[in-house]
Amino acid sequence: MNCFFDDNVARGVCRFCGRAVCKDHATKRMPYIATVYVGAENTPKAVVIADSIWCGVCKPEAEPVPMPEIY
Repeated sequence: MNCFFDDNVARGVCRFCGRAVCKDHATKRMPYIATVYVGAENTPKAVVIADSIWCGVCKPEAEPVPMPEIY
């Protein structure tokens, strides 16, 4: 598979949008929230992966997006 941005061999995939990226484009990193749960004393907690590959183009939302239509 080739990189979305050039013809170099892809070395990874953007965790947020799925674009294949080469070694040069895979240098951008962002935290990725793998899951959210309620911990002790009803405190929300998250499992976060600190250095997930990010293509640098897609724009992950900072807040959850309501989607009532999927009910």
